[in-house]
Amino acid sequence: MILAIDMEEKLDPGYIVGFTDGEGTFNFVRYPDGRIRPQFLLFNTNKEILEKIKKTLELDCPIFEVKRVKDLIKRRKICYRMQARSLKDIKKIVIFFDKNKPIIKKEDFDKFRNVYENWVNSNRNV
Repeated sequence: MILAIDMEEKLDPGYIVGFTDGEGTFNFVRYPDGRIRPQFLLFNTNKEILEKIKKTLELDCPIFEVKRVKDLIKRRKICYRMQARSLKDIKKIVIFFDKNKPIIKKEDFDKFRNVYENWVNSNRNV
């Protein structure tokens, strides 16, 4: 079943928080030189809802089809991943979740926010 979504209407913040608590992750990219940067990911089999969240949050990040090397379940639905990593997008995500606190992933967001602050502060000193 394909869900038709009105792309002009913005999603309610509570919906995005709940969606993130269930289908998202606040995590980090670690580079060989020791740098750590925040990354926000959302996963779902419905690409339209990821596009809608991206539009509501005014992000400029990609949405990828997730490819699995070994898939034991035949005819598995295609899964998509929204991946926000740019400073501009992460700033918008931090502002959004500062106003609309996650419930399940509150501790993850707090760590994410701290890494974001360190990233911003280290870029100011350059």
